[in-house]
Amino acid sequence: MTDSIHIHRYTLRSAGALNSLSTRHEHHGALIRVGQGGEVGYGCIHPWPELGDRDLDETLRLLTQEEQTPLSARALACALVDQKARSEMRSLFEGLTVPRSHATLMMDATDFQTAVERGFEIVKVKVGRDCPAEIDFIRAQSARFPELQWRLDFNGSQSLDSVEIFLRDLGEDVRDKIDFIEDAYLPNTSPWVNGLGPMGPYGTPMAVDREIEDVSIESGFGVAIIKPAVNDVMLILKMAQDEHKRVVFTSYMDHPLGQCFAAWEAASAMKAYPDLVDTCGLVTHGLFEPNAFTERLGKPEPEFYPPAGTGLGFDDLLGDLPWTKLT
Repeated sequence: MTDSIHIHRYTLRSAGALNSLSTRHEHHGALIRVGQGGEVGYGCIHPWPELGDRDLDETLRLLTQEEQTPLSARALACALVDQKARSEMRSLFEGLTVPRSHATLMMDATDFQTAVERGFEIVKVKVGRDCPAEIDFIRAQSARFPELQWRLDFNGSQSLDSVEIFLRDLGEDVRDKIDFIEDAYLPNTSPWVNGLGPMGPYGTPMAVDREIEDVSIESGFGVAIIKPAVNDVMLILKMAQDEHKRVVFTSYMDHPLGQCFAAWEAASAMKAYPDLVDTCGLVTHGLFEPNAFTERLGKPEPEFYPPAGTGLGFDDLLGDLPWTKLT
């Protein structure tokens, strides 16, 4: 397997920290190219060690030894479907419609203004680093844009009591606009572990992300977050269909190629399960400094516009990158 894998390391730079567990502004990953000659496919490995992933060097080292992590396994799966489409000279997005997305934003008032002007109706923000400041900001932006709905992602950083205090201090007017809270609680303290059901404090719907394959939907949560970069998509879709749960696909805040893989999985799921897939979180390239790949995706808007080309696209840009054999 590994004798046909080449890699291209990249760095994405964000204006600020992208979750409550990270202070980084530089985010390292690697594109992989699988196959040889005209029969190649591409995937993306973009670890978040703060959230439990093996780091990039370790992930690549294991891959040379034929050992896969969830990230590398999904990158190889991506490369396989991408390779097939490229060999047939077709786009993976043919015949598919990508679901609309929420805006994934940092706590910046100008970004909120821009997002509303571009037509976003739902915003997702990362919270849990400085709760009092975040509460003040959310209240201010909610008053400024009263039609916005909110998705709050704590990245598993809070206790049961602190989540309740956070929602209490937001006030009823803002709580009524919360679509869901995601991964609110510290490991092994989630309400479904304690049998409290699918709603958080004040009847707020809860979503689960990182441990989704290991949590029975019957044990209680309202929304399944699927990240194709690490998740077994079909398994979760079947679970969600059986229990009539909402499903939200999101990118891994990774390279635009990884974004496109998430968008393709979301579009495929929406075609197969049209009543299951909710507004997604696929438009994340605006979190990073522009580059040739992000520019192909255009300005962040609720609609995701796949790049031209075969497979997942970017044919010329991928062809021009320097590639190193994985050894």
